[in-house]
Amino acid sequence: MASKENGDNPDAMRFIAAGSAMYTRRVSVSRNKDFLDLVELIRSCDISFMNMEGLIRDEKAYPLKPYSFASYFNGETWLAEEYKWTGFNMCSLANNHTTDWSPEAMYTTEKLLDAAGIVHAGTGVNLTAARQPAYADTPKGRVALISIDSSYEYHEFAQVQMASEPRGSVPGRPGMNGIRFNCYYQVDKQTLVDLRAIQKKLGLRMPTVNKEADNEDDLFFSNGGAPGIRFTLGEEVGFHTKAVQKDVEANLRWVENAAAMSDHVLVTHHTHAQGDHKSGPFALVPAHFVRDFAHACIDSGATAFLGHGMHGKGVEIYKGKPIFYDLGWFSWQVETLSRIPSDGYENWGLDANATPTDFAKARPGGGFGSAGFFDGVLSEFTMDGDKLVGVKLHPITMGRELPVWQHGLPMLARGATAKAIIERYQKMSEAFGTRIDFEDGVGVIRL
Repeated sequence: MASKENGDNPDAMRFIAAGSAMYTRRVSVSRNKDFLDLVELIRSCDISFMNMEGLIRDEKAYPLKPYSFASYFNGETWLAEEYKWTGFNMCSLANNHTTDWSPEAMYTTEKLLDAAGIVHAGTGVNLTAARQPAYADTPKGRVALISIDSSYEYHEFAQVQMASEPRGSVPGRPGMNGIRFNCYYQVDKQTLVDLRAIQKKLGLRMPTVNKEADNEDDLFFSNGGAPGIRFTLGEEVGFHTKAVQKDVEANLRWVENAAAMSDHVLVTHHTHAQGDHKSGPFALVPAHFVRDFAHACIDSGATAFLGHGMHGKGVEIYKGKPIFYDLGWFSWQVETLSRIPSDGYENWGLDANATPTDFAKARPGGGFGSAGFFDGVLSEFTMDGDKLVGVKLHPITMGRELPVWQHGLPMLARGATAKAIIERYQKMSEAFGTRIDFEDGVGVIRL
């Protein structure tokens, strides 16, 4: 009989984590073998997690954001049952599409997920409710989920609606659990001098009544009232990110609470932030604050850190616990969205006669054609008590070669496609000292 160290203890708990999921079609009718094999894999695990992009529609809901580069994600009332059929029993709701629609849709989503038996976290009637862990009780142990969003990046035109606390007679604001962050550039002394001269010449100095005030080692370029850009004197020249500390501390307190109340804690974090001072802001490496926060979560008692929001990043084993910096996309069925508000059409110069098909063709997001968006992995890991005894990366693809109305169906990747996907994860994980071998069509992390 195999030893427990090999992960063959029948009492060990198997987790599988999918990235961002967005069904807009019924998948339970599919007879695609590679999809059905994927479903069988998801169903076989004790905890099967995904990030649910968008909300389930409510007849009273209305579009909340005046701008969205991608889409105003929304699903039909049968959506929760489709995720349940796929095998998911846990999901995060805090992401940049949480508040595409009004709170009515958020409340409806929560109720339908409850009815389907899918544990969810990340949204609530106020900030405390959104930050609180949700729990799944299984025969092999109790698992907590904390869901967080950081969609406050420098290129967003409309920010996600972070929930707020009640104060006095003012009720709290419904929304999601967020960690805000700021972006800035470190520069050398001469560059700061040159930038100060440019700032003065162009009249880009922020009024002193604003919280963004200049000082000897910091410089803020105003953008006419919209978010600007900060430069600060430092040795690590280049792009940096820094989280709002009170948001970090509040979430870490809940991680500690959840660790005292469960066998395992999953912290899931959605962000589009990436890049560092060596790579610049658009490289596929975790942002400074994301890596710092992931480590802090493990230090505070988390079993695993599940990142998502972009198109895959590396895997780190930190103090014997897995950090998946970005799980990538699981299902991207954006081209078959049927409900798009007028703002969405106007954003891409479409008139009142335009259809959802016109919208999908007009915006670059309809293609997002890189392999990183449509080829990814399902991340499986096994815990024997507190010990991580196995990590596998199952390569998946979403059929970009198929007709548009079939795009986004997740399938286990095979052959050369599977090998190429794992090779990409091997390269992204090298910086963390993580070794991934390609065995029998699957990536296996050496612990």
